[in-house]
Amino acid sequence: MLSRPKSNSVINIIWNLGWPLLWGAVFSITFYELLEGPLDAENNPVLHRYFLGHPIAVATTVMFFVAMAALILRGINLLNQQLILSTLKLPKIKGQWKQADREQASELLTHAESWSQRIANSYPGLRLIGLLEMIRSTGSTSTLGEEMKYASERDADRQYEGASLVRIIIWATPMLGFLGTVMGITQALGDLASQQIGEDLNGAMQGLFSGLYVAFDTTAVALTLSIVLMFCQFMADQFETELLEGVDQLVEEELRGRFGGSDPADSAVLPAASLAATMDELVAAQASQWSEAIAVVQNHWQQWTAEQGGSMGEAMSLALVSSMEKQIELQRNEWQQWQGLLKENAQLLADNQEKMNQQAELLGRVMEATGEVASLEQTLNSNLNHLQETRQFEDAVISLSAAIQLLSTRISGGSKSLDLKGDGTNCGKAA
Repeated sequence: MLSRPKSNSVINIIWNLGWPLLWGAVFSITFYELLEGPLDAENNPVLHRYFLGHPIAVATTVMFFVAMAALILRGINLLNQQLILSTLKLPKIKGQWKQADREQASELLTHAESWSQRIANSYPGLRLIGLLEMIRSTGSTSTLGEEMKYASERDADRQYEGASLVRIIIWATPMLGFLGTVMGITQALGDLASQQIGEDLNGAMQGLFSGLYVAFDTTAVALTLSIVLMFCQFMADQFETELLEGVDQLVEEELRGRFGGSDPADSAVLPAASLAATMDELVAAQASQWSEAIAVVQNHWQQWTAEQGGSMGEAMSLALVSSMEKQIELQRNEWQQWQGLLKENAQLLADNQEKMNQQAELLGRVMEATGEVASLEQTLNSNLNHLQETRQFEDAVISLSAAIQLLSTRISGGSKSLDLKGDGTNCGKAA
């Protein structure tokens, strides 16, 4: 007896989660190896700036490759199921109009046991096996139309669940971008708070710019990658929707003509026109659900963008106002210091001018004293010359006095000798 594959099996979980993570990791490692090799920073600075500028950008890129791996695996699966859909046919049972529905369903299920696991787990394989088991268990096709409708809805739910990982990544990627925006603004404000703007204004501005680069670059990368993922998912959903419509048509062709002749209750089976209308309603309902979901996501996106833009503008305004106030206060303090220094320098210049005036006066006095010294020197020279002449005169007077004294001495000695030899008359004549 053929057992029906379960959608929540371990294999299905590994297929929906494990393989995308594995291939996403492989794609991410390959991409960053290319950035370190042929796509180096010198030849591709833009790629290095947007994909290696911040850990948030790296995480966003890895999530993008995981989602792309999931979409690629989903696309391969859909191509495989499209091939199965184009080739899968139930065998014609000889004398099927004479057999009961239960017997026909049993024979067809016996034939389905020869199918490969790939065919049995595909959309048409699961749909046909499920409906044949229902016919075999109930022995009637009176509820075949309702079961077909239920199976179509179940496959639509399966389609929605199969893209859950990609939807989560599409939702989380912009959130990572906004997280990078918040971290970049926080980094910019932190650099402004830690820098002495008055002492290192260029360093403070460079820190502000680097933080803003992180904020805007991570947001740009996240938004770009999420848009790419949204378009890829839309194309995959359209392709899978067409595949499900083909499965509905195949089931309708294979089962409607086979069952319904052996049971009077088969008259309750819906005609083909009613089934087509039902399918149109299902497609319209699915399209309506997708439109509502996209509208809700778009509204959330716009609200989040508006809130982030407002908070970012307020944060930047506060940061700029705070930095300008600090700059003005520092310039005011520096201006006051400069004014004090200018006043001190002016006072020093005035004191130096006064001292220079005093030195000029002293220099004038020195010049006058120098003139007086010169005249005194001339007078002294004249006096010395005069004194020299006076000394020569005194020497002459002394010599003359000595001569007179000698002469007087000699004269006095001669008079005495004369008195001894003659009388007083000769003495008186001689005198």
